[in-house]
Order: sequence, then structure tokens, then C-alpha cells
Amino acid sequence: MRGLGLCRILIEAGIDAPLSKWPPIAQVGKTIAARRRFFRSQEHVDSIPIICDGWAAVAEFLPNGRRQILSFLLPGELLSSSTLFESCVDHDVEALTPICYRLFDRAGLWERLVTDPKALSSFVNDCAEEKHRLDELVLDLGRRKAHQRIARLILELMDRLARRSAVREPTFNFPLRQSQIADATGVTAAYVNQVLKGFRGKRLIKLEKRSLTVLDVARLRRLIDE
Repeated sequence: MRGLGLCRILIEAGIDAPLSKWPPIAQVGKTIAARRRFFRSQEHVDSIPIICDGWAAVAEFLPNGRRQILSFLLPGELLSSSTLFESCVDHDVEALTPICYRLFDRAGLWERLVTDPKALSSFVNDCAEEKHRLDELVLDLGRRKAHQRIARLILELMDRLARRSAVREPTFNFPLRQSQIADATGVTAAYVNQVLKGFRGKRLIKLEKRSLTVLDVARLRRLIDE
């Protein structure tokens, strides 16, 4: 569980409670198969969902079936910080890989946050990171060119995984399909394929099955600001 942030803190609260000053927080573990929506927009939730293993996508679906992926969820991340304050989910959530997540008791989590500075700091960091991702999405769709959006997405995922000790830099697990990258960056899957080929041809990345290696981090970062 190393690197899972708030998820690790809360799980350990239950596992190690007899040995610590913190009371256990009621939690329920669940697993979901890949390619399944396991929460839907405005669905009522009594507990706080946190991803423990696997990748998921938070998305908004239009009446015509098209979708905009707002963010990708990685191990250790809250489904949404809003679930701590509201009893419903803002958007649909789809499992991109097999998912393991836990539902934490809302009242118990609130009590832990107001009494444990470490848990509160982790939660605040999660909220700040969630806002930063949405700000970058607005900038992507408003001002950045398509290849810059894709480059930034790759680096963002690498940086987030690195903070959770899930990267042997610069190689990391990359289970995303081209259609999912397209829905996250506002382009077509065919254009994603063209951009990724260009990145490989310029020796910026190496993409093999479910693994991605950033061969030149500095050049890829400069590309975003050109």
C-alpha cells in the first residue's frame, strides 16, 4: 500500500486500530471488472469511494452517446472530493482495468480528518490535485494544440504515478486505449494514433502493449509550451 496516500492512511486505520490511538473506520471492499460503469452520474452514495487498485475514468456522457473524459483515477485516489460533502456522484465512473475500491464510512472519515493532521493534509493535497487536473483540462481544450494535450496527459499520468511510487521512471503501466486518450483530449482516435506514431518517431516515447516509457522527459515538457 506504499504511496496510496489517504487510502493507505484509512486502510491502516482499520487494520492497525488496536495498535494505534485511532479508532477503526468502517469500510467495505469491492471489485469491478474492466469496461464496466460502477457509478453513474447523480447516483446516491452513502459512503466515500477510494480507488485502491486499477485505473478508472470519470466521464460525462452526452445524449448522443459521445463522452468527455474529465480525469483518470489512479490507485489511492478519491472518486471525487465532492463525495465527502454530497451524497451523490457528479459524473459516471468507468473501470478501465479490473478495479478494487473501498467504501469508507462518511462520518468516520470526517472524524478522522478533524483529529488527524496527517489524514487532513493528504485529503487537502488530493483536493488541490483534483482541481489542478480540471484547470489543466480547461487549458488543454481552450488553448493547447492536440499533440500538446496528449503530451501533457502522458506526463501528468507519469508524475501522478511517481508520487504514488508506481513508476520505475521513466517507464510506467499505461493501459489506456487510443479511444480513451481521444475522449480525454478532445480529438479522434485516428489522430491520437498519428500523434503517438510521431512521438515514437522522434524518440520521445516508447509504447509497448500496456507499458509506456518516456525517453526524453525534457523535450516532451518543452513541446507542451511551444
